[in-house]
Amino acid sequence: MRVDAASGVLYYLYRIVSECRKGDLMFISPYPNLLKPLKIKNLTLKNRIMSAPNMLFHTVDGRPTQYYISYLEHKARGGAGIVTLGEVAVCDGGNHTPWTKWTKDNLPLYAEMSGAIHEHGALACVELTHGGQNAKPEYNTVPIKGPVDTVTMSGVKVQALTKEDMDNIAGAYAEAAAYWYHAGFDLVLIHAAHGWIFNQFLSPIINKRGDEFGGSLENRMRFPLMILQKVRERIGPKKVLAIRLSGSERAPGGYTVDDIITFLSKAQEYADIAEISSDGLTNMMASTYRPLGLNVEFTEAIKKSGRVSIPVFSIGSILYPEQAEEIIASGKADGVSMSRALIADPFWAKKAAEGRADEITPCLRCLNCTDSDNLDRHFICSVNPYIGREARIGFADTMTKANFRKKVLIAGGGPAGIQAAITAARRGHEVILAEKSSSLGGLLKFTDTDSLKHDLRRYKDYLIRTVSEMNVKILLNTEADDALIEHYKPDAIIAATGSIPIVPEIKGIENACHAKDVYFKPQNVKDGDAVIIGGGLVGVETGLHLRSTGRNVTVLEMADDYAADAKNCYKAGLVRTVQELGLTIITGAQCREVTGEGVIYLKDGREYTAGADAVLYAVGMVPDERAYFDFYNKAPYVIQAGDCRKIGKVDGAVHSGFFAAMDIGML
Repeated sequence: MRVDAASGVLYYLYRIVSECRKGDLMFISPYPNLLKPLKIKNLTLKNRIMSAPNMLFHTVDGRPTQYYISYLEHKARGGAGIVTLGEVAVCDGGNHTPWTKWTKDNLPLYAEMSGAIHEHGALACVELTHGGQNAKPEYNTVPIKGPVDTVTMSGVKVQALTKEDMDNIAGAYAEAAAYWYHAGFDLVLIHAAHGWIFNQFLSPIINKRGDEFGGSLENRMRFPLMILQKVRERIGPKKVLAIRLSGSERAPGGYTVDDIITFLSKAQEYADIAEISSDGLTNMMASTYRPLGLNVEFTEAIKKSGRVSIPVFSIGSILYPEQAEEIIASGKADGVSMSRALIADPFWAKKAAEGRADEITPCLRCLNCTDSDNLDRHFICSVNPYIGREARIGFADTMTKANFRKKVLIAGGGPAGIQAAITAARRGHEVILAEKSSSLGGLLKFTDTDSLKHDLRRYKDYLIRTVSEMNVKILLNTEADDALIEHYKPDAIIAATGSIPIVPEIKGIENACHAKDVYFKPQNVKDGDAVIIGGGLVGVETGLHLRSTGRNVTVLEMADDYAADAKNCYKAGLVRTVQELGLTIITGAQCREVTGEGVIYLKDGREYTAGADAVLYAVGMVPDERAYFDFYNKAPYVIQAGDCRKIGKVDGAVHSGFFAAMDIGML
């Protein structure tokens, strides 16, 4: 994380002052620029923090559910200045997700949504979209249309928009905006980023029209400006209108930040605030392998141009208050917009304002929220089991004491065990956490030496710091056994004993070691070239770490694709990193033997040898259930959590630990 010296000194000064708040010292804001109010026309933002729109919606037949309303209300409760409802298509033909229907009969529900946001002092915002050529036929009843006749990569035939079509779309934007202001929303955000219809017209790569709407930048801006003008004419001069733009197409021959500055200098006649992102899946949904604040360069260029006078907000991997404060204090942006950081911790803003930044749950940038089949079911945050379930669980239920105080013994100090201990302690239970090794963290301790997983290391450190500051008895170098159970006589036992690596049945495998030895037993891993048997996430990410340290690495995967356990957005970021670092991955490789020279494998019926000084394997794990079966009848409540229950990633560990602890002392 990049934090300049001034903001760092300010933060630590605040921490000193906060310890003395019982005296007569005046409260000093730790982040004065981030928390400074902003006046835009008749609206006052209480801070410079925007909860960005996202696709993590929950509608049924186009109607918002109570889940959705509560999800957005929770963002407002957490202290954000603006809370945005995302992905509302303006008309049939523009849907790239299931249609959020802004009809008269749904108006009371959306009014309730804006009202819920207002109750916590935030402004309610809605994002309006049109997918253009990227709209999906399954969500529309009319033909898909875009700037030009084309066939998309997914095989969708696209018709070129006529002037009449453009007039209709501009009118749809205007009517949609009027609807949402009527529903009590304070701002309308026009989505002109991420490859939707605005970008398609602005893009010289896509827009090859030969009329007045194509060719020069002036012509390519004509339709987007026409939409903004139509919206402004419909809503009048007093309403606050926002626009979300990609600061660059980030592609050879695409539009640049200079083009966006020119466009925004014209668009500000109609728009009052701009949020700047960027195009490209791995940029707009950046994984842990991408830099923090990757779009700040665009807002800085816009601010420095002197041609744009409206407030400009930056979005893109802004995760920490110190980082956000530096962006605003240095004049690189007027505010920050965040999506995933406020999913990981909706109380990000409130904790920052109260000088409790070290209590903010860090976002992993794992993209699980975006990749969790959000169009088919409710979404998942790896580190926040509660998000999106506010209506079902109830906010107070996670914060109040349990009905009955119990003695809880937790076996295992990995993420599942630590999360269970934190949750149980917050609920008022007496908690004993037994970890057989000399430190907490479980498998996440690999991040201490991994060269790429900085976000996950910060989360591991957060877990350990949080549980260490709570009323939890932590027993290191202590294995939970019959003697320990007899000593403490717990009312509840949570088995979080993790997993055991699968050893592949390959000749000579005794000459190889598991991939985790790279981190936990480096003395077992020879220097030089390495071959990794197994191209799942563990194998590939271990390979990326070794490759980033300068070693030549070959990953051998039996299937036809690697990292099959990674989903769309994260997989895209992983593939990009594999290409950038030059990691060699051979798919369709059936490993036959580990030899002194490397690994012999078959591919397409031919035999090859992948030369290596060190051979590693990562072909899966199995639950370590031994403790659970030993404990099952030694307390009234015994339950598994984490990998010893089901092999998974961080989300499985954290969620299972959380809910296992939540059920203790309920009745």
